[in-house]
Parts: sequence; structure tokens; C-alpha cells
Amino acid sequence: MIFWRNFKDIILSLLYPKNKIYIVSYPNSGRTWLKHMLWEIFEQLDVQAHNIEFTHDNSEIIIEDGTRIDPNTIFKFTSRYKYLRAKVIFLCRDPRDIITSNYHQVTKRAKNPFSFNNKSEFIQNEVLGFKRIIHFFNLWANNKSIPNKFLLIRYENLLSGINELENVLSFMNINADKQLITKVYNGSSADKMRIKEKNNQIKGFTNFGKEVNQMKVRKAKKGSYLSELSVDDINYCNNEMSRLNKYFKYKI
Repeated sequence: MIFWRNFKDIILSLLYPKNKIYIVSYPNSGRTWLKHMLWEIFEQLDVQAHNIEFTHDNSEIIIEDGTRIDPNTIFKFTSRYKYLRAKVIFLCRDPRDIITSNYHQVTKRAKNPFSFNNKSEFIQNEVLGFKRIIHFFNLWANNKSIPNKFLLIRYENLLSGINELENVLSFMNINADKQLITKVYNGSSADKMRIKEKNNQIKGFTNFGKEVNQMKVRKAKKGSYLSELSVDDINYCNNEMSRLNKYFKYKI
């Protein structure tokens, strides 16, 4: 089964254009924000984005239309030969902040959402919870040499200023001046995006409610898990963080 899956992925890689750009992330890692900024810049530069694809690479467990993804796929198939001829940007975020937002995503931002008795039940679920994030990150750390080119970017660095966004554009061979990048970055702050979402001004956003935990643009903060998770859940996550590949450099 694994052999045939890998064989299929190698064939798929030959069908896609060489150096197609994939932006890979676990849900709630900041993909929507990054995508919005890139699309704004591309529109200003009249750049076509047909060779760029955003993907969660089978890490999601539910999508907003209510479709539930087989949660075991990323545990069964751990090679990434589909990306053999591609360029991959991997957007990471502190897994503890991811799980904090992901709980609200899977329980509030989907038709037929998941239901758990409490956050702990979700976080400590062997397949759906925190261990899933660690597995996905480690999977990509082990596969980062497969694509033609690979770039790791951090949500935390995106929060700090335009440098990480400049790194993304450079990797894509997109020439944009600093003034334009700064203008788009400043116009895409979480506060401004949240106001636009409340007023239904962002194309492609589904309205599941206007309470902060029902929104696509939630708190957008570094370290939000410290105030949103229980001490027991933080300790659980920190224990699991010891298995995270050192490549990501997140401290416990």
C-alpha cells in the first residue's frame, strides 16, 4: 500500500509544472493572513498566481463545508514524493498556539462541527489533537530535502515585520519594492482584517458568527496558549514538544 501510494505521488509530481510553488501549513498557522498579503501584492504587480497552491497537505480533520477528512492518512503515508519537482514553503507556528486556535476551528467554524466535552479531550486525543501537529511537523522536517527547493517561514516572524514576507517573495522570484510590501503588511493587520471580516468585506470567508472564536481572524497573537489553556494541558503539550524536531527551534 505504501509503495503504491509513493509511486502514485511520483507520477503526480511529473504531471505538475516543474517548480510549482506549494505553501504548506497545518490549519491555524496563519495561512489566511499570508495568502491575503500575497494576493494583495500580486494584484498590485499584476502577477499571475496560477503556479502557487496553498495546502494543508492532509493535516486538516474537517473543512468548512463540513467534509471530514480521514484523520489517519498523514500517519499512514509519511513520504512527500508529490512535491519532488516543486518548490515548497512551509509555514510553521508554535504548535501550542496552533492547537489553541484549531480547537475553535473544528468546533465552531464548520458545518457539522466536531463536539468535545472540553478542550482537554480534543488536545489529548491521540489522532486529532496535539500529537497530530507534532507528527506533521516532524514529517515535513524529514521530507524537506525532497522538493527542488524548500523554505521554512515562521508565523512569529511574520508578526514581527515585513522581513519574513520579503523572504517569501524572494523565494518566489517576485520583485516588489519595500514600500509596497510595507503598505500591504500594515493594511493587513489582525485588527483591520477582523473589522473587514465582521463587515463581510473579505472574499472567500464563510460567516459562522461574529464572536471572536467563531471568526477566521481570531486573536493572531504569539503565546496565546498561555492564557487559553489549562495548566494540565500546557504541561501535556510541553511534554509532547520534547518530540518535536529541533529544526523548528521552538522552546518548551
